[in-house]
Amino acid sequence: MSKWDVDRALDAVAAEIDTLERVRRDVISKRAEGTKRMTFVILGAVLIGVLVMLVSGSPVGLLAGLVAGVIGALIVHQIYFGNGAARYRAMFKVGFLSKLIRAVEPEMTYVPEQGISEAVFNESGLFSSDPDRYSCEDLIHGMLGDTKVMFSEVHAEEKHTSTDSKGNTSTRWETVFLGVFFRADFHKEFRTPLSVMPDVAERHFGWFGKKLQKLGGNLQKMESPEFEKMFVVRGADAIEARYILTPSMQERLIDLRRRLGDGVRVVFRDSHVWLAIPNKTNWFEGDLFKPAGDRSQAALLMGQLQSCFQIVEELDLNTRIWTKE
Repeated sequence: MSKWDVDRALDAVAAEIDTLERVRRDVISKRAEGTKRMTFVILGAVLIGVLVMLVSGSPVGLLAGLVAGVIGALIVHQIYFGNGAARYRAMFKVGFLSKLIRAVEPEMTYVPEQGISEAVFNESGLFSSDPDRYSCEDLIHGMLGDTKVMFSEVHAEEKHTSTDSKGNTSTRWETVFLGVFFRADFHKEFRTPLSVMPDVAERHFGWFGKKLQKLGGNLQKMESPEFEKMFVVRGADAIEARYILTPSMQERLIDLRRRLGDGVRVVFRDSHVWLAIPNKTNWFEGDLFKPAGDRSQAALLMGQLQSCFQIVEELDLNTRIWTKE
């Protein structure tokens, strides 16, 4: 039976499922009761407001009733909703997901409240500037075979401020990266960084895009036409670029992009390979409205984990033919 078998994974966390399910049902029950009470409070306040308005002949009574209803509803919401959902999701990560990860990869550790640090994110050089606002969670790290890996969800944003003709200042936040950020040991030594970025220019502008590529400097051409259509490779050392991006590695990166999407970015730097995998969906989360032991939920989480873990195999990072000095 495969370690990625869903039923086997559920068996591994069976002891935690009952406890989580009790907490989940309690949270849902309280939310349902809270919804009823909020409805009663709002309707009651509106009714009283209407009666006051009819007696006084002024709409002020109705307005006062609406305000009182909103305040009352907020108080009820805090009492019955509170942080119950957040508490369940945190318990799910610790009690379910962490043990699920250990069941499939015993050498991996899960720290849900931590993530790839901003310093490590910036160190990769995968993006042209450091973010102005940064958040991360769901750090998973450890050994996959002979390879040390770490990855987490990351949201990096850039701040843009503008002033209009009247002197009014407005601020907007632009997402630089949202998704899974991955770093692993690389099995070859190299001296200079080598980036493998999506070939946006050629895909959108054809031959003119090829001309634009040269403006960035240190452009390296690879042997595979298919690889060239997908990626732009930049590095200061042409010989080292081919030492890292062998024909086999080019094929592996093509396959990786087909699976992870055309926005994936890769860089080989400081004896590591780094990947930025865009993803708008929040991964590694428990659904409050599904039973703790729900098979479809477990299958989804297993798929998300496998999607990250198999990068090591896809890039053949455990091969140690070239021993680093």
